[in-house]
Amino acid sequence: MKKLTLIYIALLFLLAGCTLQQTQQPQQEQLQTTQSEQSEQTQQSEQSEQTQQSEQSEQAQQSQQSAQAQLSQKQLPLQEGGTLHLSMRNTTTLNPLLNQDASVDTILKLIYMPLIKLDKNYKPSASIAQSWSFDEGGTVLSLNLRNDIYWQNGTNLTADDVIYSLDTLFRVADSNAVYKNCTNYIRSYRKISNYDIEITFHQNFSGNLYALLFPIISSQYYGSNIANSDKNMLPMGNGYFEFVHYTPAKEMRLKKCISSFGTTAHIDEISVNISTDKDTDLYSFEQGLTDILVMGSSDIGKSDNDNEMKYYQYTTNYYDFIGFNFSKSLFQDSNVRKAIASITPKQAMLESIYLGHGITAQTPINTNYWFYEPDTVTYDFDIGQARDYLEASNWKDTNDDGILDRTTNELSETFRISILYNTENEIRKQVAIRIADELRGIGAEVSLDGQSYDNYIQKLQSGDFDLFVGGWQFSVVPNYSFLLHSAQASLTNYPRYQNGDMDALLASAYSSVKDEDIKMAYSNLQKKIAEELPYISIVFRDFVMLSSDRVQGQVKPLENNIFDNINEWYLYEQ
Repeated sequence: MKKLTLIYIALLFLLAGCTLQQTQQPQQEQLQTTQSEQSEQTQQSEQSEQTQQSEQSEQAQQSQQSAQAQLSQKQLPLQEGGTLHLSMRNTTTLNPLLNQDASVDTILKLIYMPLIKLDKNYKPSASIAQSWSFDEGGTVLSLNLRNDIYWQNGTNLTADDVIYSLDTLFRVADSNAVYKNCTNYIRSYRKISNYDIEITFHQNFSGNLYALLFPIISSQYYGSNIANSDKNMLPMGNGYFEFVHYTPAKEMRLKKCISSFGTTAHIDEISVNISTDKDTDLYSFEQGLTDILVMGSSDIGKSDNDNEMKYYQYTTNYYDFIGFNFSKSLFQDSNVRKAIASITPKQAMLESIYLGHGITAQTPINTNYWFYEPDTVTYDFDIGQARDYLEASNWKDTNDDGILDRTTNELSETFRISILYNTENEIRKQVAIRIADELRGIGAEVSLDGQSYDNYIQKLQSGDFDLFVGGWQFSVVPNYSFLLHSAQASLTNYPRYQNGDMDALLASAYSSVKDEDIKMAYSNLQKKIAEELPYISIVFRDFVMLSSDRVQGQVKPLENNIFDNINEWYLYEQ
């Protein structure tokens, strides 16, 4: 395989576990996302990672499937058997509830199944739990488990295993364990029958089900002394593959098994190379030693376009936007915000800056989410409309110098704007330059304020900016209070946006429990966001799962589990 000249993204596997936001108070709701923002900022080599898709979820998925079919240039014969070669970091535990490494968690998903899983629209769906319902108060959840799931040692999975798994998370797992945050939402739990359990949450919250994405382990197998058990290095689950052996710093071996979940895998074995870092992963893939690599899709353009590799794009929760400073009177004027939205060339930037790899956005809600509302106010690129908005607020070029100005109550103002961005992030720099050019085209005096990341954050926190180019890596959990709530103004709500109606809509979206109530609450919230324009949403980025040409079949990676349909993969062996 030709050498790939690409920059590998450090985020090997996004949101491998429950990277859930805190939910006790509005001031706490932003904690996990704040960490994600710092992570997103510090990985400045990520560049852009998207593929051009339509703005609506269904259209986006169709485009993604079409792109995948086009990129898989040659379809090789489907064959049973073979060995898939993967990689992960070295580890001191193969217990999925005690593990602290995202790459290890991704591999363990081949062995263990979760209590509840997410579908392609980020909606909680059946897995070990086949059905559930909340009480009228919205805090007590009754779950019914499948009665036909068997562990790989032949024993039946029961409610005792779910209770045991919860006990392990609460009492044994370290604070850095991948799924430890799931415990932040659960107040208590109890067994009702062999296949029924009851979980009580701290409060009614639309994201409570997302706290149940953790894998279930066998109570009989691991026993009473799980913290010190040798079996933590001898995993035994109920997924499509079972453990064979593990050699530290060298290899882990898996083989297919009869699974209680759908069909048996077509691939016979999986060899997991134990790698030291992302550079080793890249080298191994380049040399044909591994079959899978997760990376930013924009870096595909830097490869040799080798026909012996394929890639599968999927939209992530990486959200890019332009923020206003609402503490400045200029941006309290909705006409000014609408004007800037109207000269933001989202589609053109998607193509030229993000190289087509992403989905243009109208609000901070991912277009793939099951409660996404497509029927909102939109601001298409329209310079004439932008000028009309400004003229409606009396912005005119009164002295023919090319810069708009106005006089209000004997106060003279010049239409002057500075755009803040962090210099380490090339995408943000290019977005800032493009927006500056468009603003100058409608009569603004514009300056660019490029800062190091630390200074960038300091300026955001102190309010020393006009516009800023920013981005967040959202958790899979639907909670946007950290971004928009008045209580977060000057904290993670960097624009300092405050609106009582928005706060009420956020509260409704937060506390809704039934599906129909969640959809209605988020529909109303998205319409308000589009109307108010606290942010100008630009794109949700794509990531890519790159594979060798050996990998065939219906390969459909999801953000939270790239091996979601591993049972439908095949390998071509010459």
